[in-house]
Amino acid sequence: MFRNRRTAVVALGAAVFGALALASPASADVTANPAEATRGDGAKVTFRVTEDRPGAHTIKVQLIAPVDNPIGEIYPMSQDDWAPATETRRLDEAVAGLHGMPVTEAAASITWTRVTPPPATPEAAELTVSMGPMPTEGDQLVFVLVQTYSDGTVVRWADPAGGAHPAVAVKLVGQAAPGGGHHGGQRQAPPPAAAAPDTVDEGGSTYGILAAGLVAGLGLGVLGGWLILRSRRTASPAATVEAPEREKVGAGAS
Repeated sequence: MFRNRRTAVVALGAAVFGALALASPASADVTANPAEATRGDGAKVTFRVTEDRPGAHTIKVQLIAPVDNPIGEIYPMSQDDWAPATETRRLDEAVAGLHGMPVTEAAASITWTRVTPPPATPEAAELTVSMGPMPTEGDQLVFVLVQTYSDGTVVRWADPAGGAHPAVAVKLVGQAAPGGGHHGGQRQAPPPAAAAPDTVDEGGSTYGILAAGLVAGLGLGVLGGWLILRSRRTASPAATVEAPEREKVGAGAS
C-alpha cells in the first residue's frame, strides 16, 4: 500500500511538472519590461515578442492599447529593423497628456512592420513605447498584441492569464509624487480647474505692463506740453522789451 502511494505521488508530480513545462513557453512568448508602472507618472515599456514557428519569422506586430482605462499619450521609440505606424481614436472624456494639457484623442494601436530581412538566427523583437501619464485608477493595464508571421500565420495575444496566448499586463502601483519625475516619464497634468489661477495671473501681468506703459506715455506727454508752454512764456517778455526800443529809435529819427 505504501508503494502504491509513493507511485501515485511520483506520477502526480510528473504530471504537474509536465503541465508547467508545456505552459511556460507560451506564457513567456510576449512580455513587458518593466512589468509595472506608477500611477499618474510616465513610463517607458519594452514589449518582447519571441519567434516560435520554425521556418517562419515575424513580419508585423500590433500593440492595441487599453480601451476602458485609456492612456493619454503613447509614442513608439526608434527601433532598428522596424517601422511603426500609429492609429488614434477619439476619447469619450479628456484625459491628462504628457505635456500638461488634457487630450481628447489617444493612440488606439501601434503597428510595427519589419523593413529589413530577418536575421539568420531567429531573434525576439523588442519594441519600446513611451507613454503616460499612467491612469490613476485600476490595478493593471492589459495590452493585446497581434503577431503576424511570414507564412501568413496570425497569433493574437489576448487570452486571460493562464491561457494559450495571454495578453500582456502592466501592473499599476503607488501614486506619482507632486511634480513627478521626468526620467521615468513626464509629470501628470493638473486638472483644468487648477490652471485657471495661472491664466488669471498671466493676464493680470499683461494688463499691468500695458497700464504702466500707458501711464508712462501720458507722463511724457504732459511733461513735453509743459516744457513747450514754458518756452513760449519765456519768449513773450523778450518780445515786449524789444518793441519799446524800436519805438524810441523811430522817434529819434523823426
